[in-house]
Amino acid sequence: MTALRVSAASDILAGAGAREEGMEPSAGELFWGWPRIVLAVGYGLVFLAGLTILLAADPNGLILMLAAATGVAFIHRTWLGIVVWIYVLLAGLVAIGSHDDLGFYGVLAGLGFGLLALPIWKRRPPALRPAYYWQPPQSPFAAPATMPALTPLPVVDPIRDPASAPEEEGTLGQEPPPRIRTVGRIQILTTSGDITAGLMGKPVVGFLWLYLMARSVRTPGDRLTRASITDEVAHGVTDPRGRLRGYLRDLSRLPEPLGSMVKVDDEMIGFELGDQDADFARLKSLAFRVRQANGTLDKDLVSQGQALLSDLGDGDFLPGFEDMEKRVTQGRGVAGQLVAEVRVQIDGMRADVAVAVATALLDRGQAALAVSLLEPIVARSHERDDLARTLINALRDSGQHARAAEIRRRFAAGSEN
Repeated sequence: MTALRVSAASDILAGAGAREEGMEPSAGELFWGWPRIVLAVGYGLVFLAGLTILLAADPNGLILMLAAATGVAFIHRTWLGIVVWIYVLLAGLVAIGSHDDLGFYGVLAGLGFGLLALPIWKRRPPALRPAYYWQPPQSPFAAPATMPALTPLPVVDPIRDPASAPEEEGTLGQEPPPRIRTVGRIQILTTSGDITAGLMGKPVVGFLWLYLMARSVRTPGDRLTRASITDEVAHGVTDPRGRLRGYLRDLSRLPEPLGSMVKVDDEMIGFELGDQDADFARLKSLAFRVRQANGTLDKDLVSQGQALLSDLGDGDFLPGFEDMEKRVTQGRGVAGQLVAEVRVQIDGMRADVAVAVATALLDRGQAALAVSLLEPIVARSHERDDLARTLINALRDSGQHARAAEIRRRFAAGSEN
């Protein structure tokens, strides 16, 4: 059966409040900041000084030239730069002891540039812009009696298996977990506000965080090597491992708990959601419970399914991710393909829940509610005859025979193709 799918334009950067210009670059993108530029000039001066000394038939000039060339080649190595400038300082002191006036300049250069080589000249991270809490849009298909108002930061997750929920949830004074939305839009809410713009303001860091999260959604506990991530975001650059270290450092400095979700274990890197509240995790948990119910859903499970499906809507997982991937990697890596696989998983779980909940509603004589639940999902389903059949039955039970016949003809034509 051919899927009938309507593409919706989604701009991940605009949705996050980021701009094409004026974005805060990551630490990896600031490789040639002002300290390194000044240090490179200093190494050039040392090289010229060494050349002058060498032309004066002093072999020590060759050592200075080699030290300067090494400093430039490994300018990203802080400890090596400090060693070079200590040598320049000592050479200046020796020259002073030999009554050479140029030694004074060597001492000044060693001290000044040596201090500049220390890893203390860090750019402060930008303050997060204040934002408002997100309120989920009301679905035109949801009935008021079955769609409870969703607060942006629920203390108790209504979808989580009660047997696995910690007893201390809901304790007075305990901070609720951040709420992460990935289906239909990308949004991260904490008790301090919406921090989505803070994540997306650094495009490479935001891309990496979302990519690692998507891998964990596809395969829980997934890990990949530094080399694999380097191929995604630092291919063909000078010192790719150093660039990756900068990105990982920026990831670790994200507002908590976002930074701690990224797990770095030597050469292996992964993502752990933990106990945080995410829409994909609630969908996965509910889909599992629905399968365990074997077609017999109680009233509470039906209500939870209606609320979650209305909240998710019919949007994509990580909408607009391809735009970010194209900007960061020029489409060179495999991140977009992986996100596409996760979208198929999300669509499958959403369809499973929809069929089960709609069937339960039909058994209760609530055909109109079943129709409103199924129609937006059927339009984007892939090879799901059960969805189409359930929708047709719901349309007939609600008296919409013409619409039922139209759906039957449409999907019959699609299956023949």
